[in-house]
Amino acid sequence: MERAFRIAVVEDSETQAYKLRLLLEEQGWEVSVAGAAEAALAALGDPLPDLILVDYNLPGMRGDEFCRRIRMNLNTRGIPLLMMTSSAPHTAEIQSLDSGADGYVSKSGNSENLLLRIRALLRKAPAQPAILRPQNSTFRGVRILAIDDSPTYLTFLCEELRNLDYEVECVNSGPEGLARLETQLFDCVLVDLVMKDMDGIEVCRRITSMRSTLKNAPAVIILTASANEGDLNRGLAAGADDFVAKSKDLDVLRARIQALMRRRSFQEENIRIVEELKARELEIINARAGREIAEARAAMAEKLVQALHDLQAVNQKLKETQSQLVQNEKMASLGQLVAGIAHEINNPLAFVMNNLFIVESGLDRLGPELEPYLAEPSLNKFRKVRTRLEEMKEGLGRVKELVRDLRTFSRLDEGEFKTIDVVESIDAVLLLLKHKMSGRIAVEKHFVAERQLYCYAGRLNQVLMNLIANAVDAIAGEGTITIATSRNSEYFLISVRDTGEGIPDAIRSKIFDPFFTTKPVGQGTGLGLAISYGIMQDHGGSIEVQSELGVGTEFTVRIPLNLQSLSEK
Repeated sequence: MERAFRIAVVEDSETQAYKLRLLLEEQGWEVSVAGAAEAALAALGDPLPDLILVDYNLPGMRGDEFCRRIRMNLNTRGIPLLMMTSSAPHTAEIQSLDSGADGYVSKSGNSENLLLRIRALLRKAPAQPAILRPQNSTFRGVRILAIDDSPTYLTFLCEELRNLDYEVECVNSGPEGLARLETQLFDCVLVDLVMKDMDGIEVCRRITSMRSTLKNAPAVIILTASANEGDLNRGLAAGADDFVAKSKDLDVLRARIQALMRRRSFQEENIRIVEELKARELEIINARAGREIAEARAAMAEKLVQALHDLQAVNQKLKETQSQLVQNEKMASLGQLVAGIAHEINNPLAFVMNNLFIVESGLDRLGPELEPYLAEPSLNKFRKVRTRLEEMKEGLGRVKELVRDLRTFSRLDEGEFKTIDVVESIDAVLLLLKHKMSGRIAVEKHFVAERQLYCYAGRLNQVLMNLIANAVDAIAGEGTITIATSRNSEYFLISVRDTGEGIPDAIRSKIFDPFFTTKPVGQGTGLGLAISYGIMQDHGGSIEVQSELGVGTEFTVRIPLNLQSLSEK
């Protein structure tokens, strides 16, 4: 189905405009009417009309100036223009065509001729556009095929066209002209209406049927010495683009050829613009697709990076857990070893202390009976034996306290919550580290808080061992370690402060990282503080550090007081 073309009519006569509207709307076309050229120019917008019918004699701006304005505008110069007039003076026709009109019709002609001319101008551009050549305003370089069986007029026509700088091929029959079109490229065909072997209308019909196969579909102008309305209508219906009377004056023919070539140029340019827009749209689509692919790849890469980070974090957590398990196993083994040693020491210690009690009791009973009979030297020796027994008793008491402290440190129930004596735990750790202090480090104790604390017993011993051992290692020569306890409404606090060199700011944020250590190779694993930090997290508490270079470092352990209520839930 033919789409509804948009036709703009510029006509100052209301009667003539009304007739034209009725005629065009009967064809199913959309019609707009303007009474002046200025109003028509102002009304041009989106969408643009497919064709403009304009009266030559308009008030104000004439039709030829209107055509010139249309052709000067890049947006509208491709619109076909058909000039109308009630009289057709020779100069007006040429002036209209030269100013940009594509055709020129008389208002006195019948409506069928007008519709045929409109349809000729509305024809779609050929599937294969003409090959563009560099052209100036006179369209030099246009190739023309002239077909006429009159040798005299054909010779005259070809010479005059060559003088106008056209390239011209001349043949004297329709079949020969059609054969030339199959092998050569032409922009325009001039064919005589009346010829013996094949008339111009039949030639035009043959060319129209060949348009889909020709490399270049030429425009067709039928030349006639005298043409009636019937010939004109049949020629336009057969596909002719225009009719021109045979004359010695070729000005009208030149203007008609120039108008057709101008229209062809506009059609070719429109095709080129459409192809460029399609190519640009394709580039935009490809660029958008490339951008989407790049964004998808970037998103995938980001997910991969995030997954890698997650795996690294899990791997680090596994290493920390493994290290903590290894350290816990070491502490458990150490606890079992210490517990075993304490048990082995405790049995002979009980035996010795029991025998010492028996000996001491026997001397207490025999002393009063023997002393009166002993000489002074023997009495002194007897008294020294009593003194040595007292010293032995004191030494065995210290051994008993050592065994008790070892058993306190070696708690085998470290995976359970229980209430412990914090002071006993601290003393047990100090006892084990006493050999490292070697009399060069003094220990100050400030125990303000209550001694009882509900916590992971063995694991708290591990934290205290790590903190106090680090404090000892931080003091190169003589110094002091201060251990204090306190509490507030939420936390039980244990602080360990040393008078060592302090921790530099550059590494202070790394001291809780697993495997980070400042000790020489072979003297530290870098796990003590990391494990202690994890133990405090398991308690729901924290470890805080304050340090000043040249002054010392203080670690503060915060243990929640509500652990018992939480563990019972």
